[in-house]
Amino acid sequence: MEASKAEAYDKGCKKGDAGDCFNLALIYQQGLGGTKKDEAQAASLFQKACDKGHLEACNDLGIAYAEGQGVRRDPKQAVALFEKTCKANDGKGCYNLGFAHTMGIDGAQDLAGAAALYEKACNRGYSEGCFSIGVAYARGTGVAQDPVSAAVFFNKGCEAGNMQCCSSLGAAYMNGTGVKQDQKRAVALFEKTCNAGMPGGCLNLGFAHLQGNGVEKNVERAKLLFQRGCELGLRPACDAYRRASKAP
Repeated sequence: MEASKAEAYDKGCKKGDAGDCFNLALIYQQGLGGTKKDEAQAASLFQKACDKGHLEACNDLGIAYAEGQGVRRDPKQAVALFEKTCKANDGKGCYNLGFAHTMGIDGAQDLAGAAALYEKACNRGYSEGCFSIGVAYARGTGVAQDPVSAAVFFNKGCEAGNMQCCSSLGAAYMNGTGVKQDQKRAVALFEKTCNAGMPGGCLNLGFAHLQGNGVEKNVERAKLLFQRGCELGLRPACDAYRRASKAP
């Protein structure tokens, strides 16, 4: 199936279809359907698609330059590509540019600039930006610490389906940080994130059941939730499971 798709995308790309060039690049990048992984070929195809105005291809090409995947590592070129997509109102591009500023890949770190870009990304519908600007306000990184603003952005990202935002919003409601304390709402958010496979959500939900916060105290349910978080790879959940199992 993927081989036939690759052939079709190749034909379309040769005819100048940017979307087909992009899709073919993904096949080479990931080595899908028996196609040999070829990061250099993927980067070349991302370039073709980007030159034709395909913003997602420009973002992926920027990541390739940032990490040296299939091309020589070139942070300046990466930043230029992210700037291009952000200026075109692409939320992912603004997020990538913000992350570049956070990491200082093209020089000095610029946390204030990064925060502004994460906010742009969020407002343009890229939920990872909502999480990052929420964390920035929660910690006071690049912006003045403001738990209320943090909760606003976590809520926005959660509504867009970002489980990291939902988990952080749940913690805010559990503790009354930046919002009026509402432990029942916190529990609902932790349950949502746990059901989505986020181990931190299972851990937090387990503590809620263990302590009877926002839900009836249920030690056995808490153990199962800690175990679930542990199975999903979160060491603190494994530790919580062991402690709960040893408790009289």
